[in-house]
Amino acid sequence: MANPYTLYGSYASYHTAKTRSYLRKKGIPFLEQVPGVPRFRQYVRKSSDNHRIPQLETPSGEVIQDTIAIFDALEPRHPEPPAYPPGLHQQLAARLFEILIDETLGRPAWHYRWNFIDENYSFVGREFGRSFAPYGNDQELHHFGQIIAERMEGKRAGLGDSPQLRPLLEDIYTDSLAILDAQFQQYPYLFGGLPSMADHILMGAMFGHLARDPVPASIMKTRAPRVYRWTEHMNAPEIRSPEHFDVPETYVAADEIPAGTNRFLQFCLGEVGEKISLSVGVYNEWARGQSALQSGDRLSDEQGKHEPSVGRVTWPLRGLTQEQSVSSYGIWVIQRVLDWFDGLSDADKATCRSFLETVGGAGLLDLTIERRLTRDGTYMAFE
Repeated sequence: MANPYTLYGSYASYHTAKTRSYLRKKGIPFLEQVPGVPRFRQYVRKSSDNHRIPQLETPSGEVIQDTIAIFDALEPRHPEPPAYPPGLHQQLAARLFEILIDETLGRPAWHYRWNFIDENYSFVGREFGRSFAPYGNDQELHHFGQIIAERMEGKRAGLGDSPQLRPLLEDIYTDSLAILDAQFQQYPYLFGGLPSMADHILMGAMFGHLARDPVPASIMKTRAPRVYRWTEHMNAPEIRSPEHFDVPETYVAADEIPAGTNRFLQFCLGEVGEKISLSVGVYNEWARGQSALQSGDRLSDEQGKHEPSVGRVTWPLRGLTQEQSVSSYGIWVIQRVLDWFDGLSDADKATCRSFLETVGGAGLLDLTIERRLTRDGTYMAFE
């Protein structure tokens, strides 16, 4: 097909995994390129003023950087099959997962990649290297792999990594696998026979890191083979799963949330629900102090500082006090969910609040973002 979309990303990339599965399951024709190709350096990166992946070039030459921005741009253009289930409870859960999954599994994914560097690097380092020098020898791949590794090392303090935290992250990973393996025994996807936006978000951690890096992949294959199989099927273009040949290609009827998905929602809320609420408070306090910034101003004038941190949040995780940076980008993602909720009728809002109380998320939909955020190009800005 002439002039398809072009996805610039990497198989070692957390966020590229989300976009790739979305494009495939939607049946959107696309080519995938690594960021080492000339077109990325000469046109795409200059157009977005951003080196981060994934980036999508549309058939008309428009460049979109960031997974959520890509989803928001493509869903109205390619509405079938829908990435959000139709039921109110289902859609609420799917939209909450846009926040919860990365908050819950992002740090375990980072931990298993970068705290097991000796075991993983011969694979991960070369994977990153091949993204920038596809035909490079091992020495050249090591050079680029080291650049990425050093960049990731710089995130350690912001993530609050510590020896005490690491076993908790490993428990979160294995607990997640147990819940999801039971879900994928019954259904091919989180909400039945169609892949939802939540499935694509889940691919970031589960495929981008945990199903491919040697250490966590071994755990997944031995403890949760159905989850591993789900990651494989999420990368295939067909909707129907061979193992679930008799499950219709529809979301579960009557606004039902499958039991395994409901347990996973409760699990994520229990792990990071309080952190999300506290993070909004940290942001609001920071935003009140930015009186010099007007509507439309970027949060930072520093070149390349697209999504600045706005402070640090402290919260308890499985009995261990945690401190972590609060990302302005994360607040923007939360704002999107709150905007969806604000657009509902009063009756639907009451239904959502009631449901959230039953799964441990009471009050989450009543959070307030005191100064709204937007994206100026690929930079976070005040709306």
